[in-house]
Amino acid sequence: MSEDLYADIPLPDEDPAPEDTSAGNQAGAPGNAPAGVDGDGVLPSVEELVLDHDDQLGQLRADVDGLVGLVGDLLQTPPAEKPAPWNCKELDGPGRAALLTELRQWVDWYNGRYGVTTDSRILGCWYRHGPVLEELIGVWIAWRAAYYGHHTPKDAPAYWHERILWPAMARITKSNWGLSACIPTHKDPRPKSEPSTDDGFTAFIATLDG
Repeated sequence: MSEDLYADIPLPDEDPAPEDTSAGNQAGAPGNAPAGVDGDGVLPSVEELVLDHDDQLGQLRADVDGLVGLVGDLLQTPPAEKPAPWNCKELDGPGRAALLTELRQWVDWYNGRYGVTTDSRILGCWYRHGPVLEELIGVWIAWRAAYYGHHTPKDAPAYWHERILWPAMARITKSNWGLSACIPTHKDPRPKSEPSTDDGFTAFIATLDG
């Protein structure tokens, strides 16, 4: 017989395999959105990603262009060295007046603290003596560096006393600048008759230029 004897017998329905819904539940759970997907499960569009990328590139390009210009300016015209605010040589009248006023406050404090003997006291005409003024500026600036801006113990104050203050005071009152000669009144020790540079300077410079 050529006919299939079992063709008319209905076969039992096959149950489909149950769907695994665990992955869907995890993706839909709050706080479990994959990277790049917002809380509602919505992916940003390609257009949004491209626009955000372009914005970042534009900002980086602007920053790089600014740095390139700055470096170019520095290479072409190096910044001039600015004189320190206590550089008397470079100060104008108002600047020197401001410096001397601040230094005078420190000198008054110093004499109240240290000026117990003739050798340790700064005489009242200190500002009339150029070398004495420069020495005191150095002592004052070093004092500020030793006593300001520190939060942990350092030996800077001891160093200031031993290596800066007392050697400078010896130069001021005795051997170098002779401020002690101004007791009881001011005396200008600078010779008035001798020029700082004699007349042969111009001829000497000419030999160097040739």
